Amino acid sequence: MTDITDLGIAQLRDGVRMGSFSAREVADAFVVKVSKAKALNAFIVETPDHAIAAAKEADAARAAGETLKPLAGVPIGMKDLFATKGVQTTAASHILEGFKPVYESTVSQRLWDAGAGMLGKLNMDQFAMGSSNETSYFGNVISPWRRGGGDNASLAPGGSSGGSSAAIAARVVPGATGTDTGGSIRQPAAFTGISGIKPTYGRCSRWGVVAFASSLDQAGPMARSVQDCAILLESMAGFDPKDSTSLELAVPKWEANLSGSLRGKKIGIPKEYRVDGMPAEIEALWQQGIDWLKDAGAEVVEVSLPHTKYALPAYYIIAPAEASSNLARYDGVRYGLRELAEGRTSRTCTPRRAPPASATRSSAAS
Repeated sequence: MTDITDLGIAQLRDGVRMGSFSAREVADAFVVKVSKAKALNAFIVETPDHAIAAAKEADAARAAGETLKPLAGVPIGMKDLFATKGVQTTAASHILEGFKPVYESTVSQRLWDAGAGMLGKLNMDQFAMGSSNETSYFGNVISPWRRGGGDNASLAPGGSSGGSSAAIAARVVPGATGTDTGGSIRQPAAFTGISGIKPTYGRCSRWGVVAFASSLDQAGPMARSVQDCAILLESMAGFDPKDSTSLELAVPKWEANLSGSLRGKKIGIPKEYRVDGMPAEIEALWQQGIDWLKDAGAEVVEVSLPHTKYALPAYYIIAPAEASSNLARYDGVRYGLRELAEGRTSRTCTPRRAPPASATRSSAAS
């Protein structure tokens, strides 16, 4: 029999529904896998009880002949940027170590409402600032992949959602949440050979997500396949009145609409994205992608995005400016850790107290 932890989200969901295995068997298998994956340093906190409780609920519902929830029997990892009620939420920072929110982020609550269980809080670059998962107070995350050439050197899993990407690639979790400000879902997914989606801004609520740059931050799914990402995103997305940037749009049936055909679609390739002197290996990958699109039936055309050259400068104005505002609350006076003389420390709030901005409709900070 195939190891349960080798199965993706769709396979786990369908297997539980058909009775091929119980949700408890799934949860137990992944709980064991998490406990044996310490070398990756992908988890800051493990929550086996949460995953097992969700599994018991799924099995009880199936035994009673009830319709199972969309993610019944599926345990996942939660990036430690999402507030989880009663479970430490740190954004991988010593400043927030010990903070246990008394509220749940909108995205995580929607996933629990859909039947998912939580295996733990995943490591990340501190406050989501980084691209290699080497800035976490809790140590570097290590990719399950190794460099070839005989030296077997450790590799970075990308960031800031490196804990998510490493855990998924190592089959420690079947899927996880991530956040993307300037590539923090897409880049680690690419580094570890998994799938990740940065949704349109506003598709997923930012409420209860520790803010980096509010105009750019967006939650999204990470998993082993596009189908699995679509399944997660259907439960994560939706209008949230607590987030003033939330899009009031119906959530499409992304999984049902998946197709390998792009017939009738016209896809533009910006000429500014291909630069002079591009290495032959990169040029070959570009061409391979274009060939795949054509094979799927798409018409590929060259287009121009003349303002592309301003994208990076604009990002490095917006992101640091908003980060300095969002992180100002962690000054040791209003909230967070205060360093005192002679190496002593103190905190200006109890660990269970929510930061002042968390209850405001316009704030995405936890």
